[in-house]
Amino acid sequence: MTYKFIFLIFIALDLAYDLILRILSATRRGKPLPDTVRDIYDADSYARWLDYSAEKRKLGALEKIFDAAVLSLLFGTNVFSAVYDRLPGNELGKSLLLLLLFTALLTVLSVPFDWAREKRIEAKYGFGKTATGTFWRDEITGFLTNTLLNAALYLAVAWCWRTFGLKGFFGVFLILAVFVAAFSMLSTTFQRLYNKFTPLEDGTLRRTLADLFKQAGYELEDIYVMDASKRTSKANAFCSGLGRFKKIVLYDNLVNGYTEDEIAAVFAHELGHYRHRDTMKNTVFTVLLMGIVAAAAAWFAATPEVSLAYGFDAMSPVFGVILLQSVALTPILTLFMIPRAMIARRFEFRADAAAAESGYGEALISALKKLSRDNFSDLNPHPAVVALEYDHPTTADRIRAVREREGQARSPGESAG
Repeated sequence: MTYKFIFLIFIALDLAYDLILRILSATRRGKPLPDTVRDIYDADSYARWLDYSAEKRKLGALEKIFDAAVLSLLFGTNVFSAVYDRLPGNELGKSLLLLLLFTALLTVLSVPFDWAREKRIEAKYGFGKTATGTFWRDEITGFLTNTLLNAALYLAVAWCWRTFGLKGFFGVFLILAVFVAAFSMLSTTFQRLYNKFTPLEDGTLRRTLADLFKQAGYELEDIYVMDASKRTSKANAFCSGLGRFKKIVLYDNLVNGYTEDEIAAVFAHELGHYRHRDTMKNTVFTVLLMGIVAAAAAWFAATPEVSLAYGFDAMSPVFGVILLQSVALTPILTLFMIPRAMIARRFEFRADAAAAESGYGEALISALKKLSRDNFSDLNPHPAVVALEYDHPTTADRIRAVREREGQARSPGESAG
């Protein structure tokens, strides 16, 4: 069995897995909603959600099929070596040019789908607020960021391989681990590439959130409001920071559309994560995944037959990076993300319980219902999709767990409305 055939199988399996999950999601269309969330959508809103989810699902399936076809064409032929041989410059320059061309190709091919998703579907249903200029700025920023990260990964792989041989891939792992940790702790810094952050004005909300964090033993660097409304009408919030020092970031949609108790409940939930070091555990898990990435890169380096099968004269580090990130890692990481999602759902239940124990149980339920409505969430997903893909429990399960925690569980036939 040739390497080309093996990698084509990987592409086909990834496509089949994605389409099966979409088909399972489609089978839930029109199913009765759980009692605990039946009041979130009225009849008209639920009908709109059904249309919205169907359009997104169809576009996603079309994009996945198109991507699989492109990857099959690229990795079923010797096109990479043919382009590489025609590029000017030395080995390093040609490798970086090949990487640039590949990243540019994927970006250009993804733009029509990004446009349809943001400017057609999201805008049609009242969520997409991204101006045309902002859309193109985001696409260019994403392309430049991906190009720089891919080039850095290639240079790290090439240098470690040439300097230390296979032992050098421990250095690749360290580089990837440092990047993951930095991204986790400095998420607001990366977000500033796309959004404007304004300090939350002084008032009861600011004081309430600051008191919550102080009581939990954390120091707030600041509380920011992010101008998310220029891209979407959906609401969200997150925290970031090093050690005890945290930053709170609120979507402006959240500040403008939710009560102070509801916002406080969201952050009481976040404090539950911090209390149990969930963010650190997730980061550690991701770092371990980077160990798999480094091991896979080492395997490519130790198996020059892969590059030779695609028409290169010798082992090509840049082709190894392209093949690794585009094809080879997807099925491996999918398998590892299934148990990770299961653990993450447990973390969410525990953080919800912490918010309830802090006296914000009903406020959290109210916030969860608003977030589900504002974000047009799937209130009745297929159980298999939840088990395989969801890193958060369903809204119905979260509300049920909070009410059980507070001793307010309702009988199965009683409406939560």
